[in-house]
Amino acid sequence: MAGLIQKLKQKKIDRRDLALAIMAFIIIAMAFFGWYYFKAGRNPLDTVTLPGASEYRYLLSVYDPKRLKRPLGVAVNSWGDIYIADSANHRLVVFDQNGRFKKTLGGPGTGEGRFYYPAGVAVSGNKVYVADFYNQRVQVLDQDGNFLAVLPSPRDRNKLGPVIMPITVATDSKGNLYVSDLSKQRILVFDEKGSFQYSFGKGGSGRGELSYVNGIAVDDAGKGRIYLANSNNGRIDVYSMKGEYISTLAGSKSLLNPKGIAFDRDSGNLLVADTFAHRIAVFNEEGNVVQTVGTRGIEPGGFNFPTAVTVDDEGRMYVADRENNRVEVYVK
Repeated sequence: MAGLIQKLKQKKIDRRDLALAIMAFIIIAMAFFGWYYFKAGRNPLDTVTLPGASEYRYLLSVYDPKRLKRPLGVAVNSWGDIYIADSANHRLVVFDQNGRFKKTLGGPGTGEGRFYYPAGVAVSGNKVYVADFYNQRVQVLDQDGNFLAVLPSPRDRNKLGPVIMPITVATDSKGNLYVSDLSKQRILVFDEKGSFQYSFGKGGSGRGELSYVNGIAVDDAGKGRIYLANSNNGRIDVYSMKGEYISTLAGSKSLLNPKGIAFDRDSGNLLVADTFAHRIAVFNEEGNVVQTVGTRGIEPGGFNFPTAVTVDDEGRMYVADRENNRVEVYVK
């Protein structure tokens, strides 16, 4: 009998010790949670960065309420100047690498060097390419804004038809230009001299078909791939350098409405502006999300319908934050 009483007392002690241990663990976990939150400025349970991924963090905002209204495109030249397609003001606005205003290029109109809703911009060497959407052309300028050419040329327009509606532009390492033409849901490819080379794609929702491609990224120095943000189909499609459909990298399970995309040559990752989710999704070569950047908001580092993304030579990421009227800059 005495032995049984002793065992019951011991059982009560064990239960009490267990409860105390659980309480101690909770207190330690809460202390770590609070320390990390105030040190890093975020919930430690929120991060989705996978092992081996370089995490992006907010650096600065390029914001000027007197000069930027609904920026749709962003590009960076080799010395860090930021070219922004200021769509609602029908011009380009240029800032330096620290976000200080430098100059404006163009303005509303139909003449040379004038724009009607510039929707995308790309820089290659000394050339600046602008998707001049409602003027139905791509304009080529030098980096000071001097007019150089219109694409397609009159000769090439005879081949392509009288109407093109360029929504976004991208270049590769050789200076070739890629244009998303919404008039026929196709991609037009021009060489560095502006001569039309070939086109690919057709409208639809099936395998390899396109619906409002709002982003193009080219990896011609690596595996030789063209990535398209197939926006209304809610996916990222992969093509060869000849315009042959290869695969779908990411789809509706991980994206709502992809628009701007950029290829990061350092990591091999693809950066996608998932506009309706108000974030940037970072995909590895296997199509897995290794990080998401930002949430909806007006605070620095937040997004409100991000539309375009690019990466400079230093690995900085620039995001055209459309409804916040700014460009957000991140570093790894």
